[in-house]
Amino acid sequence: MGTPITGSTPKKVTYRPPEDTSKTRTVAEKKPTVETPGDEFEKSRAEGRYPPVALNAAPPLPPDTGTTVPTNGTTSAKYQVGPARRPPIHHDNGFLQNPKDPKDPNPIATREPSFSDRLAKGKWAVKLEAARQFRPDLKDATDAYSHFLSGNGKDRTFDYERFVTQDESGKKVLKSATQDTQKAAEAQYAAMIAKDPSLAGKPVTFQITGGPIGVGGNDGKFPYPQTENWRKAIGGHSIWNSATVTVTPPTTPGGKPSFSMDMTVHAEDRYNFNPNQKDIDTGIPDSENGRFEQTGLAHQYTQTGSVQRKVGWSQGDIENATSTPINNGRG
Repeated sequence: MGTPITGSTPKKVTYRPPEDTSKTRTVAEKKPTVETPGDEFEKSRAEGRYPPVALNAAPPLPPDTGTTVPTNGTTSAKYQVGPARRPPIHHDNGFLQNPKDPKDPNPIATREPSFSDRLAKGKWAVKLEAARQFRPDLKDATDAYSHFLSGNGKDRTFDYERFVTQDESGKKVLKSATQDTQKAAEAQYAAMIAKDPSLAGKPVTFQITGGPIGVGGNDGKFPYPQTENWRKAIGGHSIWNSATVTVTPPTTPGGKPSFSMDMTVHAEDRYNFNPNQKDIDTGIPDSENGRFEQTGLAHQYTQTGSVQRKVGWSQGDIENATSTPINNGRG
């Protein structure tokens, strides 16, 4: 969440308590503008006087195979051959961003909170509870905001499956991500056959992993969340795809090879607030929550989610592919 300096887009959760005990809350969110993900990822801690928080570093990456999938500009992401490998993604630091360097991954120091700051946080905590009671449709948004207030900056996992099944934009994002990966799979298979024609008569299995794709930017295939809940919970964010692909030769002369792909869409977002921005639905300025970042009373954090699908299709017939969820142990 937060202004996209080189990737993540503005979002936030801002809650307004019910008017006369019945009015709806406000949940601050990201703006619908996303830029192409950059080349860095924040993972250092703020060296402030008030609880500095370490943003967890990404896990070690598998080796870079260096083998590029020759998609020739037909895909939104660039792909490589090999196991899932998180690409470089840059996130801003919201109100703790170095004003002299928008790409500085290190949050600036926090300041000591005043009585007024503490009182304001208490009021926002009440607004959060009001939103939970009167706006159950904002469940994912309120969960995200709650973690901002009390999660101490720890990484958080959110349910991306809910986004791609409940939000119309999410459905389009999943379809586009799937087709993007299918195109990469077909391109890699064609390159393998061109290099060794004998593979055309054998089952072949390979892995591919993709670069970052901005969700909520200028690419209409990956639109900004449509529902208020998801605008506030994640807003603009980044995704990257990985897959294991098996290609089976045709059973009849002149037939097309069959593709089976176990695909994962990985989503990533930085939840924070940003100077000179405001909530899309309520108009509340981000500064009302940004003060909590500046004083260490609340903390920005990185949140991730993923969805998995088994996809099957005949070569060249991407549009008519079948897609079913892969059980990932959530029941």
